[in-house]
Amino acid sequence: MTAFRHDMGRDLELPTREFALAARAACDAADAALIIDEVRAGLRLDIRGSWETLGMRPDLSAWSKAIANGYALAAVTGNDRFRDAATKVFVTGSFWCGTVAMAAAQATLRIARETDVPSHIRAMGMRLREGLARLADSQGIAIRQSGPPQMPLMLFGDDADVRKGRAFCATALRHGAFFHPQHNMFLSSAHRAADIDAALEAASYGFKAVRELDARVNR
Repeated sequence: MTAFRHDMGRDLELPTREFALAARAACDAADAALIIDEVRAGLRLDIRGSWETLGMRPDLSAWSKAIANGYALAAVTGNDRFRDAATKVFVTGSFWCGTVAMAAAQATLRIARETDVPSHIRAMGMRLREGLARLADSQGIAIRQSGPPQMPLMLFGDDADVRKGRAFCATALRHGAFFHPQHNMFLSSAHRAADIDAALEAASYGFKAVRELDARVNR
């Protein structure tokens, strides 16, 4: 399972507690492992695991990227059900003896625990989401925002060919902020209110470009 449905180019869907319970029940009935892919969402929604807020803990979780703050490291964590099996699997690789990524992971996990990273990036994500909504409304432009605030997605209404999304992103980029027209975006603990406000300033030019595009199409 993914932490939530995050297909590119469509509204994101967060799981409900009922869905998580049904997934758990289906795995238990089949004597199968419930595995959560945390590669994209790990440490962003809850540092204990993305489904902790649903009251559901998987048997195994796959981690990468965030666990070492971008250094080359991946990990599989799990409960005691698979502990013995894990000791019987031989694993090696090019970075097997690399200590830098391990040190980065230790520091990342310590900082995540001490500073409540998910709460901070959620606050910054809400600041971004609310600002984008205000800017779009001021230009009379329909947008859809979905997903957790920590990993926001913004899509334009009536934009099947993504022309509006690309016009918005290209213009915002020229003014200093990188958005994505179809993929969810990512906030981090490094983002502060000033960074979000600077991104919103760039976004204001992007929305103007979309309004001008609409005007040309509707002539």
